[in-house]
Amino acid sequence: MAPRTPLLRPDRYFDHREPAVARGIVVAVLVTLTAVALIAGIGVVFTEKIDGTVMIDNPDRPPEGFCETGGTSLPDGFDDSGFNCSAPAEIERNIDSLITGSLGEFYGVMLIGVPIMLLVVAAVLHLATAAVGGDGSFGATAAVTAWGFAPTLVTTPLGIVALWLLMDPVTVATDVEPDILQQLLSESLSPWLPLAAGLNIGSLLWGAVIWTFGLAAGRDVSRSQSGAIAVVVTGLLVLVAAA
Repeated sequence: MAPRTPLLRPDRYFDHREPAVARGIVVAVLVTLTAVALIAGIGVVFTEKIDGTVMIDNPDRPPEGFCETGGTSLPDGFDDSGFNCSAPAEIERNIDSLITGSLGEFYGVMLIGVPIMLLVVAAVLHLATAAVGGDGSFGATAAVTAWGFAPTLVTTPLGIVALWLLMDPVTVATDVEPDILQQLLSESLSPWLPLAAGLNIGSLLWGAVIWTFGLAAGRDVSRSQSGAIAVVVTGLLVLVAAA
């Protein structure tokens, strides 16, 4: 009986079926949602492991230049009664809210960026297999491409759990300087970073194996040709991830 996914036995999976566009779309959606879940998971760990408050610019205070001029910089006809220059220039905030807000900006990036990345990689794989005489639809290539990133469904939860276990707690003082805070975070993450890099590379290599068998079936090229293409493209992705 053929496996239901190519994650463990891509050879048997693609020997018994052609790459299906519909399944590829489902996998692409799952890969995209996994990338979003990664950001959310990092946020959960950070808010639990990082404690303290920081000083930020007071959003309710007008710009300093405005206050220095006593409101005379306003155009004629504008009322300055709504501008409170007596408010403190900085206010204290729990760092959890800053972490949540900062990471929240990446959700949209992932929702848009991951599908674009999948299409770009699919185009590269399609052109590369075409250069060696490949035959087959772009939809088949795109489906194989999506399956090649499916290992992130396994490695991402492992990475988040490892982050929870390995990240040292950090206490942030209110008057901490940004460079000192960055150093504290780097030291706290140092036990996890090599493992995260290993999981990332392992996921890409796992995907390269899936591409090898998937492209051979979907693009009608030899496994040696699809394997060489998969290795080159994976190498490019590793370089991009390390940049």
